[in-house]
Parts: sequence; structure tokens; C-alpha cells
Amino acid sequence: MREKRFKIRVLRLVSRVQRIFRQNTWFILGLFLMNYFTMAWSLINADKIEVMIGYGFTLFLASFCITALLQLIRRPLLLLAAKTLLLLVCFVPFFIETFAMYNYKALIGIGIVNSMLETNLKEAGEFISMYVGPQECILLVVIIAAAVLLVKYRILSRLPIQRHYQSRLLAGVMVVAICYAVRMTTVYTAFFFDDVLPIQRVYASTAVAVENMQAYHRLSSQMTTEVKLTKNDSKIKNIVFILGESTNRNHMHLYGYYLPNTPQLDAMNTKGEIGVFRNVISPHSTTVAVLSELFTFCDHESAKPWYEYNNLIDVMNAAGYKTHWLSNQESSGIWGNVAQIYADHSTMHRFTRIRDSHEDTGILDEELFPLIDEAIADRSEDRNFYVVHLMGGHGLYYNRFPYSFTKFTKDDIRLNVPDEKKEVVAQYDDALYYNDYIVSSIIDKFRDSETLVIYVPDHGEAVYDEGGVSGHIEENPSRHMIEIPVIMWASDKFKAKYPEKWAEIKGAVNEPYMTDDMIHTVLDLADIQTTDFDPAKSIINARFNASRPRIFNDLNYDTQILTGQTQEEPN
Repeated sequence: MREKRFKIRVLRLVSRVQRIFRQNTWFILGLFLMNYFTMAWSLINADKIEVMIGYGFTLFLASFCITALLQLIRRPLLLLAAKTLLLLVCFVPFFIETFAMYNYKALIGIGIVNSMLETNLKEAGEFISMYVGPQECILLVVIIAAAVLLVKYRILSRLPIQRHYQSRLLAGVMVVAICYAVRMTTVYTAFFFDDVLPIQRVYASTAVAVENMQAYHRLSSQMTTEVKLTKNDSKIKNIVFILGESTNRNHMHLYGYYLPNTPQLDAMNTKGEIGVFRNVISPHSTTVAVLSELFTFCDHESAKPWYEYNNLIDVMNAAGYKTHWLSNQESSGIWGNVAQIYADHSTMHRFTRIRDSHEDTGILDEELFPLIDEAIADRSEDRNFYVVHLMGGHGLYYNRFPYSFTKFTKDDIRLNVPDEKKEVVAQYDDALYYNDYIVSSIIDKFRDSETLVIYVPDHGEAVYDEGGVSGHIEENPSRHMIEIPVIMWASDKFKAKYPEKWAEIKGAVNEPYMTDDMIHTVLDLADIQTTDFDPAKSIINARFNASRPRIFNDLNYDTQILTGQTQEEPN
């Protein structure tokens, strides 16, 4: 009797499960796929097939359980509203993350969210144009059309599978799903509870990004920062810090690239006029994250957030320098950015124009020349510190150089990629060809004065160098996104007055370095120290620690990123 009752209950349960699934097939599948697709893609790339399968069954079970709970809502309109809202909430992070996976093989993270919050409409439009072309539009139309056809004509329900086989298949799937759910929550516990859903990753990343954004606003309101100098022996008349953008040293002839796109810097190097640092990386691959460390004493080992440290502009102000911020990047945006804060802290700041979210045209870096000339004419007789912020190699690449600097074509590119990608690479190489002109022209403006020029880009740029990836992203880095050029030039007057400093620069060009410690090098060159200064973090100092691990996004650059081992093992 008991066996009969048990069998009846099991049959009722199976029937109930089958009915819920039959009535909500598309909702369950939609909920499942939007939360599973990108993680499965990521796990496949990491060769974690077992985890991918286990997670799939577990998530399918969870999607069914959520659907079953929603059936408790008895009002049809309210039920429809709840299901629609849930799908919409899942769709947005799914769409964003699918875009990131398609282009960068990366799940959404803080870097992506920061970039979204810190951009303006012009920059966002350029970014989308880089990755959304006719092929992508056609693919999207095909996917939407296929989904509509599947739903409209109920193709799944028309499959020649008898109902009792459907029941058995569904029952088998549910049993396997339950088994995998137990395994995933016991064997792969850390993975299973560590932001496995797109909405979890979006929430966690957004929370950190918003916290950073709030910190930017707090810092921007602190127009002066208390700086305690422990040494101020600086006598250098002019220090020029050229802040580049998205510059991959592996695409520069100066660093061995096969196309002659750095003729001016090549000539300077041949004459021994510049120090070319050959083993430097950036600490991040997005501008906001880099600037948070490049201009402050915050680095990977820091225990405090970046905004609680002194920054280079305030230190130079305290040391008696007149500080100039000259920029071809936005002076205003939807959310603002770190560069704006540093600009506001400078003695004077000028932008090529007010670039806000309504601007629809870019400006070439040569538009900075009149601003530089004005700053030179208005400089202090004592000491000056200039920051010149370029657009450099920022996408869209063809917007970064005039037609007269179109030097290379797809036929010059040796990469084994389609012609349309070769064209993009050629445009990037042309942008660096123009950047060579810009940097060398800025240097020429200071030849007759006692000047030290330091050129440092924020980060690198992958341009189909590996894996079919173009651009830069924090979440799944390649070495091309963080390997950057660092170049120092000194005028004849500087070399005559400070021969020991020039010797230190030339002697350090092969040392391994990460630019989260660049503030120590700049201050060391300027003979300025604060309580945060560390000679072991200055590349030109005799006490420099060359064995410091270069950690990028919790990955060791030398042992993981260079070897391509960037994926973490799930626990």
C-alpha cells in the first residue's frame, strides 16, 4: 500500500514538473541561457569542461525552481509582469557580458564597469564603432529572427518525441541536475558561491566602481592636500611629463617593430638623446585605474585606497613648482574622471576644448601645440612641471591622425588575420606614426631650456596581436595591453648641469618596472622626497628593487601573463 502511495506521489510530482516545464519552456530556457552562456564560454576557454557541465545542470535546476516558485502568483498579469521583469534584469548584464566575451574573452568586472561610468557619449560611440560592424549586425538580426521563429511556430513542441519519452527525459535531466547541484556545492564550493551569475558580477563590480566614483568626487572637492616634504633640493627648471594613451611598445619601430613608424624617436635614439626603457608595464589596462596609481603613492601593495595618498601634482605644488595640465582628453564627461581631479589641482589647466557628452568630433593631438606654447610663455622663472595628456592610440584609430600621416596599408601588415583586421592594425600603426611626430615636436619645444621630458602612456593596446583581440580590458589581459614604452629625454643644458642624473637614466633602461611606482622615479629625479617616498621603487636609484613582483589584476606578469596562463583554476 505504501509503495503504491509513494508511486502515485512520484507520478504526481513528475506530472507537475512536466506541466510547469511545458507551460514555461521558453521562460526557463531564457532564464537559463542568459545566466549560463557567458560563464560556459569562459569555462570552455579555460578548459574546465567538467565544471561547465556541472554548473549547467545546476543552473538549469535553479531556473526551474525559480519558475516553480513564480507559479505561486495566481494573477496572470502579475505573473507575466514578474517574469518579464526578471528576464529584463537578466538580459542587460547578459548582453554586456556577451559583448565582452565576444571581443575580449572576459567576464564583466570592475574595469568594464569603470569604463562605462567614466566615458562620454562620443567616446562610447567610438568604442562601439570599433567592434560593431555589418557582420555583427547581421549576426544579431539572425539570432533575433531565429528566436522569434522558435517561439512563434513552437518548433520545440513539434519535435517528434512522444510524451512519455518527454517525461522520462525531463525526469532524467532533473535527477542528474540534482546530483550535479550537490557536487557543485560540495566539491566546487568556492566557484559556486563566487559571483557565478552575470547579475552578481555586475552588482559587485558596480558597487566598487560607484565607491571609486564617490572617492573621485570627494578628492575633487579637496583642492589642496597636506603634503609633508622631507627633502626639497630640486633645481630643475622644467620637467615635462607626457601622458600617452593606449600605446603598445610592440607596435613601435623604436622597440623592434617591423614597420618604420617612429622615425623621429629612432633618430634621437641613434644620437643617444633619449633613454628608451625596454621592460616597463602598466599596473592596469584602463585609464582611470592607471591614473589612480601612476600619479599617487598607491601601488599593488598598498593597504589604503589611492585617494588617501598624496598625488604628484600636489607634491610638485608643495615643492614650489608651477604646475601645468594641458590635455587633449575630455575636460568634462558624464561622470567625470581622475584626470580632471589632477587638472583641478594644477596651478593652471587648459584643454583643447570643452569636450562633453554632446561633442561629436575628435581633435588631433597637434591642437595641443598652441596650449604648450602659451604655457611656455607664461611659465615660472623658477621651476615648472608640465603634464601633457595625449589621445595617442585611443580607438577609433583613424580619428587619431591626419590624412597626411596615412603611411601604412593592410598590405604592410604581416599578421595572419582577415584584411579588414589588417586595415585596423595599419590604422593603429599610423596613429603611432603620428604620435612619434607629436612627442618629438613637444621635445623640440624645450631644446633650448633646462628640461627633462618623461613620456609614459597610461597602458598598452592589443591590436589583433593574439587571439583576435583588439583594444584593452582589465578582466582578461594580454601582455600587449600593458607593455608600454617609457622614454626620457634631456636637453643639453640639463645634461651639462646634471650629468649624474642622465647617467642614472641611461643605466636603468633595461630594468624591470611597473608604472604604479613612477611617482618615486619622478621625485627621485627632481630631488624631492616625502614620507611616502621609497628609493627601492625608483628605477634610477642605486637602491632600486628589481626583484619586486609585477602584479597585474592578481596575476604575475613575468610568470603568468607572458606565458598566457591568465585563467584561474576553480576551487
